[in-house]
Amino acid sequence: MSEKKYALLDTDFISKMYVIRKDEENRLIDKIINLKNYKFYCHKQILKELTLHNIPGAMMWLNLKMNSKIINVYDDEMILDELIKTYNKLPIAIASYINKLKKTCDAYKYGYFEECFIKLSKLTYNDCFKISKEEFLNLIDEDCNLIGTGKNLGELKSYILLQMLSLKYGENVYVFCSDDKNARNGIISIGGVRCISVLSSFLRLKKEINFTKKEALPYIESYLNNCLTKEQTTFKVFDGFQYKKVLCRQVFDEMFDDKIEELKNGNLKYI
Repeated sequence: MSEKKYALLDTDFISKMYVIRKDEENRLIDKIINLKNYKFYCHKQILKELTLHNIPGAMMWLNLKMNSKIINVYDDEMILDELIKTYNKLPIAIASYINKLKKTCDAYKYGYFEECFIKLSKLTYNDCFKISKEEFLNLIDEDCNLIGTGKNLGELKSYILLQMLSLKYGENVYVFCSDDKNARNGIISIGGVRCISVLSSFLRLKKEINFTKKEALPYIESYLNNCLTKEQTTFKVFDGFQYKKVLCRQVFDEMFDDKIEELKNGNLKYI
C-alpha cells in the first residue's frame, strides 16, 4: 500500500488552479484533490482570503469540499488542541503556537511578528503558564482583527497549520502552494516539507495518475491562456547551474518528454 501523504492547500494555489480547466465540469484542481493516498487540509482563514481573489465559483467550490470532508478545515483552536495533545500541557502548547507563528512571520519579513501581532509578541514564556486557552484565543483574534484581510494572514495561518502537520506526520507533508518565490522559501525554511506549485502540479499528476500529454493538453492551453493575460511567456527552469527562462509551451513539451523533474521547493529542473 502506498504511503499516506498529508497535503496543505494555500489560497493562491486554489485560486489559480480553479481557473485551469478543460470545461466547467473538469477543473485541474479536482484532479489534485482526487489523488489517492492524499489527505488534504486548509486553514479556515482561507475562506476569507479567497474572497479577495475575486474568482467566481472558487469559494463555493471550497465550501463544498469542506462540507463533504474532502478537505479538512482547521481553525486556530483546533491547531492549539492538536498541540495540547502533543505536549500534554496547555502552557507548552501556547508557547509552541507563538514560536510557530514567529517562525512563520520571520520567513516573510524579519520583525513582522512584533509589528503585526502586538499582543501575542508581548507574551513571555512565563505568561504562557498564567493565561487560559480562551484568553489566548481571544488575543489571537484581537491581533488578527487589527491586521485585517489581505496582509498575508491566510498564508501565515496556513503555515502554522503546516508546522503542526509536520510535527504530527513528519516528512510525509506536502504543500500545494503559491508561485510566489518568497512564500515558497518560507515554507522550505520550516524544514522537511515538499512544495508543489501550480506548474509542478502537472508533473505531480503525471507521476501519480500517469497523466498523459493528450489528457493534459486542454488544461495546458487553459493555463497558457491565463499566463498570456498577465503577459507571461516564460517559466524558469534550473539547468544545473542557474535558472534560465524557457518559453512556456516548450516547458510543457519537455515536461511530458521526461526532460524535466520537480525540485523539493516546487521549482523545475532539467534532468
